[in-house]
Amino acid sequence: MTLCRRAFVLGILAAAALAPRRARAETATAPFDVQAEIVTRILPYDRGFPERVKAQVSFLLLTRARDADSASAAHQMRRALLDIGKVRDRPIRVESIEYSSAAELAAACRARDIHVVYISSGLAKDVAAIRGALADTGVLSFAAVEPYVAQGAVLGVDVANGKPRMSINLAQARAQRIDFPASILKLARIY
Repeated sequence: MTLCRRAFVLGILAAAALAPRRARAETATAPFDVQAEIVTRILPYDRGFPERVKAQVSFLLLTRARDADSASAAHQMRRALLDIGKVRDRPIRVESIEYSSAAELAAACRARDIHVVYISSGLAKDVAAIRGALADTGVLSFAAVEPYVAQGAVLGVDVANGKPRMSINLAQARAQRIDFPASILKLARIY
């Protein structure tokens, strides 16, 4: 290789090394079966659950358009929820949509009688808008990525020291009309 060509290649490699990297894909902060188990167990503790949920528990899985990781996370959560099958004695129904806007999300929740919105990975930039869309709805927002809870999702799960840990955004829970008793809140990290 000539000296000029070697200098060119080294320059390209140096530029590539110094260039800002695309953010790594967000990944779920707990295994999907653990997330599904926790959300299905905690839902009946919401004091409004018996009034809101009459026949079946409806989950809406949000994904980022054209994001394979987001779609995969939603698919795995769908499978985990359907494996559980019921919340207490009520069957679970699972639907998925690609997130496009807060207004469309709010309309979908009303039209489909949704009880839980699962915010899949890849939606970090949209959590604030999702938070606004779900205010005063009685719909629980459940985050695949635990840091979304600090941004406005009501519930998230991560794993610390090999054990699952719930996080609850208490102010957002109140804004969404989700009312967990103190016995549940003391088990969670509160934002």
